[in-house]
Amino acid sequence: MFLSEMVILMAIELARDSGKNLLKPMDVTGEYVRSLYDSLVRRGYLKKSSLRGYQLTSEGRESLFEFLLENKTRAKNMIKTLQQLGIEASKEIDELVREVLEVE
Repeated sequence: MFLSEMVILMAIELARDSGKNLLKPMDVTGEYVRSLYDSLVRRGYLKKSSLRGYQLTSEGRESLFEFLLENKTRAKNMIKTLQQLGIEASKEIDELVREVLEVE
C-alpha cells in the first residue's frame, strides 16, 4: 500500500471524518485524492456512506494498525504531520498513537 493511502486511512481514523478536506494542505490534486479514495474503496479498505462519508472497514483499520506497529518512525512522522493539520486521535486509537510516538 502506498504511503499516501496510509495517510488517508490515518486521517479518516484520527479525525473520524472523510478526510478529503484534511488533505488539501498536503499539495496533492483533488483528482489524485479521488483516485486514491476510489482505489481504497475497490480494495476493501474504505466504505462510502451517503450520510457519513468515508469510513475504514475492518480490513482498512487492521492494515493501518499493522503499518503503525511495523513502521514506527514513519508512522510517528505521519502522526505529527496530521496533528499539525489539527487532526487529533479518537479515544479508540489514542493509546496506539501514544505507543507509536513513544517507541522508536
